[in-house]
Amino acid sequence: MGQRVLFVCTPSLRQSTHADRVRTSLGSRLVAEFDEVAPHVPREAVDAARALAAEKQIDVVVAMGGGSAIGVGKGVALGERVKLIAIPTTYAGSEMTPVAGVTDRAEGRKHVQRDPAALPRLALYDPEVTLDLPASLTASTGMNALAHCVEACYARDVNPVVPPVALEGLRRIARSLPLCVAAGDDIDAREDLLLGAHLAGFSIANATMALHHGLCHVLGGRTGIPHGVVNAILLPHVMAFNAEAVPDAMSAMAETIDAGARTRDIGAAPRAVAALVATFPIPSRLRDA
Repeated sequence: MGQRVLFVCTPSLRQSTHADRVRTSLGSRLVAEFDEVAPHVPREAVDAARALAAEKQIDVVVAMGGGSAIGVGKGVALGERVKLIAIPTTYAGSEMTPVAGVTDRAEGRKHVQRDPAALPRLALYDPEVTLDLPASLTASTGMNALAHCVEACYARDVNPVVPPVALEGLRRIARSLPLCVAAGDDIDAREDLLLGAHLAGFSIANATMALHHGLCHVLGGRTGIPHGVVNAILLPHVMAFNAEAVPDAMSAMAETIDAGARTRDIGAAPRAVAALVATFPIPSRLRDA
């Protein structure tokens, strides 16, 4: 694994028993910690973490948290060419992709790139780590995962083995996300949702991100609205916009989430997703985010 480890931890988990378990397991290999993590992975955070990694001569990063914490870990892995291990505590799916995003706050722009070096060598899933995740974060990051499945179902260049995986992820997320939002301590639902998010991350990692995620990265980088919230707000509208171009994918998704029979009602899936979002404790309009 490596002998000199940098532990990147989201601030809310810094003093948790989960973080302590990581520290204990690393033992003397843990030589530095970094917790200056913020939404959309500001360039300043990545630069500071890289400087710390270089100073301590680390050879592996362990990142624990949501997409932003893992994003900082990816930034270090790319800059220092070291290995990355991810322990996701939300459903953002960053642990499954070679995609890294860094936000330049001065420019108000989020720069996104694909690089195999950003893909974690190992992802460790533990539903117990997600039990205390607030309902709003559960909902927003779960919708991010659902959006990964949706875009992978109709991406132009997608490998034919990917849409079935994306549909299975979609089925699990649509089934378990409402349960997790309603009862955060439902360990079985949390495990099901983590598996759905894992399948979602695999799916989007093997497909090109389309209009939806492009808009989310631009708006998030410009406004600072959390990525999951932007996903939840935009997804039904982008699905409706794309529906006529991909009727087969829309029908398959509608059937998967029990939004109607496999018919040519191409609006069934977007309506079902909009109805799902409306039940969650997150904004439904950009002006309210």
